[in-house]
Amino acid sequence: MERPTLRQLEYMAAVAQHGTFGGAADAVHVSQPAMSAQIAELEQRLGVTLFERDRHGARLTVEGEAVLVAARTVLDDVDRLLEVAAERSDDLVGPLRIGVIPTMAPYLLPTIVRETTRRYPRAELHLAERRTTDLVASIEAGDLDVGLLATPVPEVGPSLAVADLAQDHFVLALPEGHPYSGRSRLPQSALASLPMLLLEEGHCLRSHAQAACSIIGASPLGSTHATSLPAAVQMVAAGIGGTLLPASAIEVEARPGSGISTRRLRKPEPYRQVSLVWRRRAGRAEQYERLAEALREPIATACELPD
Repeated sequence: MERPTLRQLEYMAAVAQHGTFGGAADAVHVSQPAMSAQIAELEQRLGVTLFERDRHGARLTVEGEAVLVAARTVLDDVDRLLEVAAERSDDLVGPLRIGVIPTMAPYLLPTIVRETTRRYPRAELHLAERRTTDLVASIEAGDLDVGLLATPVPEVGPSLAVADLAQDHFVLALPEGHPYSGRSRLPQSALASLPMLLLEEGHCLRSHAQAACSIIGASPLGSTHATSLPAAVQMVAAGIGGTLLPASAIEVEARPGSGISTRRLRKPEPYRQVSLVWRRRAGRAEQYERLAEALREPIATACELPD
């Protein structure tokens, strides 16, 4: 029997507490499909049905009630383990200055804050949103401790350590009702004549999107640029063109009523690499490396592509 993960046990406890998958998903800041998939996998691993599902919500089965008691014991023990570790180490105690680039902050910052405060309760978070060049310069100058950005970028030199956290794949964002919006995945031939909106100079997402356009055969618009990713989405909804949207941004930018639809691209699907960077010679470099390890799974979950 494959062991369940702590995240699956946490999700089970959340569903039991809130009585619905939607309420539990909102409480732990994940999508409802991600929550449902994790519970289904937990049931498969344990070989029992944990919840009775109907239009009114989810109720624990008899087996589920027994499993929940054991799951809460495990989660309590893990919390105590983390408390003991925090008491006996200097792991990220005090100020922790985190920088995030603008095309990641609205989508990944909630995950970073939640996971960091949960794992390092004595850390005092100070958050800053900065473009890549300024963010890297601030880390090198010691004004920021760590930064979340997309790599590779030329600004990241040998003085910085880089921990790759997840691949954030691009999807194509189109206006609702566009002729291509009915296709599940688009071939390169369908993209050759589609004008693509890019961000203005200074955003690393611009260069990553340009590289992706080259891979998929799309044509960037030469004269129209957006100042931000939300602005690009609004321009797409207005029918100006399409744009490449990172998977991490889909839940926010392509929500129902946004006026856009998203379509996955044919493989190999282009992506940007989400990375955490810090100074190699920083006094807490080892702690930052452990922070990166703690963030890897949650960030990967936040960057998952929809089915």
